[in-house]
Amino acid sequence: MTSETIFWLMVILAFVLAFVIGANDAANALGTSYGSNATKLIYLLILGAVFEFVGSVFLSSKLAGTLVYKVIPVMSE
Repeated sequence: MTSETIFWLMVILAFVLAFVIGANDAANALGTSYGSNATKLIYLLILGAVFEFVGSVFLSSKLAGTLVYKVIPVMSE
């Protein structure tokens, strides 16, 4: 196997793992509302899609900034 093939396999694996972890997080956040019959499934799907997208687009830079400038320097001291 060439190094380029290994690289693309790792990229695909990273996207699959990110999708699986995100799906599990969404299920944990929305599952209790559905399990208690507080909200219909279609409303949860719409709410989940909207807020997961908005959160990942608008808040991911703040998360990365916190990790780089606050968490990692504290761990290296």
